Amino acid sequence: SRPHRCPSPLLAAPRSATCLPRRVVRSEARGWPRPRAVGLGLATRAVADDGTGASSALDPHSFEGTRALAKLAMLVYWNAGQDGFWDPTYDGTGLDLSTPLGFEPLIASDPAALRREVLSSLVPSEPALWLDPDPGMGPLTPSFATVEEARDAASGLVKPRPSVSRVAVVRLAKPNWIAVIFRGTTPSPLRGLLREGQVNSMAGQETWEETPLAWVRRDDEGPPRDGPRVHRGYAAAYRTVLAEVEGAVAAHARSELEARSKASEDGSVSGVSEDAPRDPCKVVVVGHSLGGALAALCASRLAHDPDVTRLGAQVECVTFGQPRVGDGEWAARVDERTPRLTYTRVVKAGDLFARVPTSGFWLPGGNGGRFEVEYAHAGALVWTSAGDESLAFASAGRGVEGAPAGFWTDPRMANPISVARDHAGYAYFFEKEELRRAWPSRDALFPR
Repeated sequence: SRPHRCPSPLLAAPRSATCLPRRVVRSEARGWPRPRAVGLGLATRAVADDGTGASSALDPHSFEGTRALAKLAMLVYWNAGQDGFWDPTYDGTGLDLSTPLGFEPLIASDPAALRREVLSSLVPSEPALWLDPDPGMGPLTPSFATVEEARDAASGLVKPRPSVSRVAVVRLAKPNWIAVIFRGTTPSPLRGLLREGQVNSMAGQETWEETPLAWVRRDDEGPPRDGPRVHRGYAAAYRTVLAEVEGAVAAHARSELEARSKASEDGSVSGVSEDAPRDPCKVVVVGHSLGGALAALCASRLAHDPDVTRLGAQVECVTFGQPRVGDGEWAARVDERTPRLTYTRVVKAGDLFARVPTSGFWLPGGNGGRFEVEYAHAGALVWTSAGDESLAFASAGRGVEGAPAGFWTDPRMANPISVARDHAGYAYFFEKEELRRAWPSRDALFPR
């Protein structure tokens, strides 16, 4: 690792600073079928598009794109750091897909089949960066990076702390995506449930120290004002992985730019002839539950990343069963001041976890000295309003949280069994043709 040669203007604090460098994660490319997948294996070039398999022009917000991302988000509930897990040519017979004392069977009764389906439509070109705090139970309490430690890690001055939850960064050959996948709360006490449950419970708010500078309002002559307020637990969990995740995405973006430059010199695009050019690269950020909350924070920063901006890549965020992340000011800045980001939340039926935390009161000691907390969602919303056949949606709110009629009063939220089933059921609820026909268009979700 070495410091990023071009400073990043993403970290708003300390207030006197205008930019800080970011840690870059680089390593040599490693071939299939035996990748070193835990935190290693970042390559600098994508494999050539051979014209087979997945569509290279998949829209993440379309029915097919969202369906594929739902399966991807749920797949990482299994240990995605195993050798060969991301290898599309490996049948996975040696992978450990057991789930002791876990609820993963509610997600998929056959995880091997789920993996095969994911890797047939979302085809990795190289091993993934996989941050995993513990293959087993691990510590019972979370250990977060402080703001200062996160800055030093982003600058390459110190080694980042182990992550609190799990996240993967995967370069896909088809579609042409840089994908970031955050896993939700571990459904097993043997693999971090107690620790990650504490992250969720830290529902007081703090001023988001990692607010993109483009969001920071300035008086005519005074210093920048405080940024928006976000969930303390989610902010701390993302802060702990920020340097490695954003560094990996930036490295992939620079690699794509280098490939384009070479292609302009030799008349090819990543090994493909001019008759079959690759589609523009996208940065796609996805997560379920707790992972959706971290995905929203991550995507709102990546949309301002200088390497992503130079690449000209749109940042596409799709989350499933995602809880609220920040206050109304955070939601407004996501919707109004992040033009390179398109963001959809998908909610299945009575999934209660997509409606919390609620606004109200919190102990000042865990809420930045305040009694009140305010939470609001950002982005567009797609919701199965009646069974799994009827859809309702609200377009991107432009700073005003919108929801279809009945979303906040859905009686299905009162049944704990149906809530658990809905919250765990995103991998396979896209199978009905009625949903395909009712799925809103991109223009409906993001009206100009």
